[in-house]
Amino acid sequence: MDAVCDICWDGEVTPDNQIIFCDSCNVAVHQKCYGIDRVPSGNYFCHPCTHFGKDKEFLAAERREGHRTASTRMPINCELCPRKQGAFVQVDAPELTRKTKWIHISCAKWAGLHYVDDELKDKIEDVTDLKVGFKQNGITCYLCKGGMGAMHPCRNTKCGKWLHLTCARTIGTCSVQHGENGEGFFEPDSIPFDPWTLACVEHSDIDPQNIRNGSLSANQLVSLAKSYPPEPVPPKPFYRMNGKERKEYWSDSDNLAEFFGKVTTNLFGAVCAVCTESGVDQRCEKCGVFFHAGCLGDGVCRDGLCRGCRYTEERADDDFYKEPSCHLCNQNGGPLMKTVAKPLTMKKWKTATSSAYKRSLYGDNNFCHAICGMWNPLCSTEKKNGETVIQCFNIIMSDGSRHVTHQYSCKLCGLSNGFKPDCRQKGCVDRDCSKRGSNPCRFHVTCARQAGLEVSHEDNFTLKCFDHVGCTSVFRARLEDLIEIEILRSPEKIFNKGNNPMSLDHASSLFHSAVVVLRTLGWAWRWAEWWVRDGDNWEPLLEEGQDEKLMTDEELKIVRSTPESRCEDARRCRLAALGAALRNRDYDTEEGDDQEPLERALRAVLSTPSLVGPLKKKEIEFFVTWLSLAYRSKSPWLGFGDDKIPVASTGFCMHIADGTPKVRTLR
Repeated sequence: MDAVCDICWDGEVTPDNQIIFCDSCNVAVHQKCYGIDRVPSGNYFCHPCTHFGKDKEFLAAERREGHRTASTRMPINCELCPRKQGAFVQVDAPELTRKTKWIHISCAKWAGLHYVDDELKDKIEDVTDLKVGFKQNGITCYLCKGGMGAMHPCRNTKCGKWLHLTCARTIGTCSVQHGENGEGFFEPDSIPFDPWTLACVEHSDIDPQNIRNGSLSANQLVSLAKSYPPEPVPPKPFYRMNGKERKEYWSDSDNLAEFFGKVTTNLFGAVCAVCTESGVDQRCEKCGVFFHAGCLGDGVCRDGLCRGCRYTEERADDDFYKEPSCHLCNQNGGPLMKTVAKPLTMKKWKTATSSAYKRSLYGDNNFCHAICGMWNPLCSTEKKNGETVIQCFNIIMSDGSRHVTHQYSCKLCGLSNGFKPDCRQKGCVDRDCSKRGSNPCRFHVTCARQAGLEVSHEDNFTLKCFDHVGCTSVFRARLEDLIEIEILRSPEKIFNKGNNPMSLDHASSLFHSAVVVLRTLGWAWRWAEWWVRDGDNWEPLLEEGQDEKLMTDEELKIVRSTPESRCEDARRCRLAALGAALRNRDYDTEEGDDQEPLERALRAVLSTPSLVGPLKKKEIEFFVTWLSLAYRSKSPWLGFGDDKIPVASTGFCMHIADGTPKVRTLR
């Protein structure tokens, strides 16, 4: 037959592999080449015509006029060549890409690309990296003179010319050797040239009588390439960009999605979700949590999954499946471990197989965060079926539904469920507690960790309230930790505005540190009142040879303040309001995050010397850039939006007690 398949360029057909025409755009394809299982009994429409509604237009016109109408050209371009007709399929573009992208199946095959799903054959893998390679090397098609997409070299190794596949096929005078036809791959001995190769006009020997009808001249190909929409200039490799170029790179949603995809999965600079130390060696492939394998004990993480995700995969189809969560706190996510405990008596339940017993804290399918259990002085670890588990007998009430600290509320979230260790500072007294006595401050461990309080495993277990945290745990010190990463990048140890190129690993370290800082700032709605009342425990870090007694406050970067001045500063920069807005992701809009208001709010806080120290303008802009990036990443480890820890609705803090607008964002 005269028709040829637009994909394999062959016209042979068999009973089970016919050539089918799209009723709207008339493109011809083999069944097997285009993934059509059966010959349609009625009309057939290709992927683009269905996507753009051309099938509905065609059928409606046919019903009105009684005959077929010519279809208008669809608003698509191939990602790899200038030809606008042909057999297209969608490209699996990165997330946040708003425009659907298309590619000729023939171009995809010649570029060695694969279907995302070999059975559906409806989407080709992303082509971004492939295109960037040709752009960066300045390769252009010698026929159409265009540099879009991807090209192939002339098979004559001494030639040096590059051609688009479709340009070579369309001009008619180039030798093109496909690697397969509608029935499958060619045997190498059955074809005159190596498969998947082509040659320029000068190195081809095409009989003029064999030139296909509808071929285009070189001038027509040039005109076609000129009509191709201009493509954005591919960015430099990240490690070559200066500060200005990085900001331009991040301003593009596709680039930003690519950047987040790399840094959020990069182990470099990531901290363990258990011990908060760097040098992690594990990341759960499903939820993305980072940890040291040694921090979770034996048998907890296997097959690239944390314990919680592995449990979900194993039990999700069970009738009584319940999503694993920590019964010692209210934080979602994070590395979980199984817990075990047995009651002193079984009188209430009679048997361990009763539904009430299984639902209790003594049941078999209970979990806690590794940090909530392993670092709890009243808990211990033991082995069960080769897996390290947390023994919680000492902290569960005999009724199996509460913990021994159920009568106390967490000083951060205000909730009384779970287990709340007390501040380990001797003599700590909760000054906000209305009850008489010397009750210490108590917190859920994960609330304290998120809010930036001191939580460590030193001396068995250490948790300290805002008044008693060490100098390295205050908000200003965390900012200094972040900027120190950038300072150490310079051989002179001088902050240089971040204008120099940086490696992706260095960017990953800055990003992970920024997440920790912003997470702490997201709890400012709670700790702002404590900072106003008492200040913080920040201390200057002295260089070798410096004597604090001989230095001025300016040299030590000490900012003197009073409760009254801090109160005015907190109101001016709206510290608590920013924390609440971050927690509730109030800077998000339907189109994405509202970057400018977020950056203004961050600058206001970072321009408050009594809180952050006397920062220079370039240092403020550095923090704004990286804290804004952390927010825009929507990392679940920020604890914002859907990932936030719930808080009590009662008046446990001044912002709820006085009925301020922040109440809405806290609940």
